[in-house]
Amino acid sequence: MPDDKNFLDQFSDSGKPASFQEEERIPVVKERKPLNIKALIIAGLILIALLIGSYFLFLAPKIVMPDFIGKTRSDVAAWVKQQGVETTGVIFNDTYDFDSDEGTILTQSVPAGKKVRKNVKLNFMLSLGPDPDEQIKVPDLETMTKQEIQEWISENKLLKTKTVTAYNDYVVENNVIDYAFSGCDEDSFTRGCTLKINVSKGPAPAGKVTVEDFEKKPFATVEAWAKSKKIELIKVEQYSDKVDMDYVISQSIASGKTIKEGDSMTVVVSKGTAVYMPNMIGWTKKQVDAWCRKNPGVYIDTENGVYSSEAKDIVLRQSLSAGALIDPAELIELTLSLGNIVDVPDNFIGTEYHDRHGLHDWKDEQNELGADITVNRIGEFSDDVPANCIIRYDNGVYVGGTLNVYVSKGRNILLEDPKDLYDADGKLITWDRLANCDLTEEDARALCDWAKLTNVDISYSYKAGKANGELISVRRWDNKPIKAGTYLPENIILYITVCDDSYKN
Repeated sequence: MPDDKNFLDQFSDSGKPASFQEEERIPVVKERKPLNIKALIIAGLILIALLIGSYFLFLAPKIVMPDFIGKTRSDVAAWVKQQGVETTGVIFNDTYDFDSDEGTILTQSVPAGKKVRKNVKLNFMLSLGPDPDEQIKVPDLETMTKQEIQEWISENKLLKTKTVTAYNDYVVENNVIDYAFSGCDEDSFTRGCTLKINVSKGPAPAGKVTVEDFEKKPFATVEAWAKSKKIELIKVEQYSDKVDMDYVISQSIASGKTIKEGDSMTVVVSKGTAVYMPNMIGWTKKQVDAWCRKNPGVYIDTENGVYSSEAKDIVLRQSLSAGALIDPAELIELTLSLGNIVDVPDNFIGTEYHDRHGLHDWKDEQNELGADITVNRIGEFSDDVPANCIIRYDNGVYVGGTLNVYVSKGRNILLEDPKDLYDADGKLITWDRLANCDLTEEDARALCDWAKLTNVDISYSYKAGKANGELISVRRWDNKPIKAGTYLPENIILYITVCDDSYKN
């Protein structure tokens, strides 16, 4: 029977299996490859290029601001539609300007060439032309020629002064036949007054003119013809779906007819295809903008808004009724809903509650827009906010609702007896002594200053038995007792009456 020993002990060191023999481990060190500096630089440059490209592709403003100086509101409107600029940021203001025509843009808030975003805020100053109310001296018109009169009209930019020519057998050509004021006289004449001056064309000519066919031809053609033939041309404009803008639709005298020099002829000129106002009530602002893009040249102002039960940016009213013909020169105004919640700005916190240029003015402005909100004042003590100043309020209120405004009543001061404040006799100055008028004015002032009271009213009177400077009476505005351990709100006045012999009768 084999010996009872460990199984491995049956083998000698030389007879152990190979797996049990000791193995020698030799570490293998891999050679590191050197960094490719050139490849890293190229990768970095590519990354920078991608970042710059991403900025210009996604983040940088892409709309270049044109130069609108000298142009018109319609030019701005066309650019706004074309570029998709938000119309709420476009504001026009007016001013009189002698050196520019009415409707001409004088200034723009963003300089030409600057790149802007679609939500850019733009302010334009529009010229109203020369001031129509400026008084103008009227020269001796009867001694002037037509050219001199035209120069006077041009130099003074007279808005409603016109010269009308007519044949006259007695007045020399280019001299004044007569003139007439309307709504004013020579002494009260202004730039906006109406003045009609009849100028002679001399004796009527005997020449005859054969009328040509001007239908569907440019108005400039018939205008040049009329001038060369001494024919008075009357232009009437109307819309047409068949005749292009500024082309002649019809003429009052048929081609081939003969008229005299000086006679008049009326031509009807196309204003282009007519655009009719749709019923936009209930439309969203996006729908309005989409319609405007399909009808370039029509400018619609959507800046007006009022509060209502409708969702925000829903059209409530329109200045031009549905179905009406749109004049491109006419500004159409829409009134949009501001929604049924009034957002309250936080810039009134810390301001005086009764300041008419603050919260209450803002409330009145919102109510003019239909907010119909009221303000509820709630008093609250505060160590940080001065008395009568606003501590906080709701950040929003429903239309027709109440805005709760918390107003500081100032500090609520705890009346404590000082531990080291003494009068001239070495007695401790206390609130009970003040209430019992057992202090001088100097001691009372010292106690009030120690307690940091800011609403103390000291007056003077005379009372028999009291010496100068002694207290006659002390009371609170609310008539509550004055004693240590009670509170005195900062907005409650402390009245102190001091004896003064000078008030003795």
